[in-house]
Amino acid sequence: MLVEDTASHRKLYSSWLRIGGYDPHVLDDERTVQKAAEKVRPAAIIVDIRLPNVSGLDVIEALKTDTRTRAIPVMALTVLDSASDRRACLDAGADVFVTKPDRIATFLDRIAALLG
Repeated sequence: MLVEDTASHRKLYSSWLRIGGYDPHVLDDERTVQKAAEKVRPAAIIVDIRLPNVSGLDVIEALKTDTRTRAIPVMALTVLDSASDRRACLDAGADVFVTKPDRIATFLDRIAALLG
């Protein structure tokens, strides 16, 4: 599952996922993530951190504190790249922190590692 508010980023990352053999469920509204995750039961969730309605950090924290979605691996995907940004994402419960932009091969390697 990909949670991304920017249309160009949704298109880019969802196409990379398809190239990698994945079938992404793409959301443009972070307020629907919890219900969608419970319904779809994705193998992993990729969450942009800078979202318009709810912080990606709050989205990740909600996913990781809910017993129905806690076990789903989460990747934080963001333009933010400081050590404090990384720490905040990991503290919220992200399993992986990735800074935009990324290269397709690296991105897909990180997805494969996340899915382990």
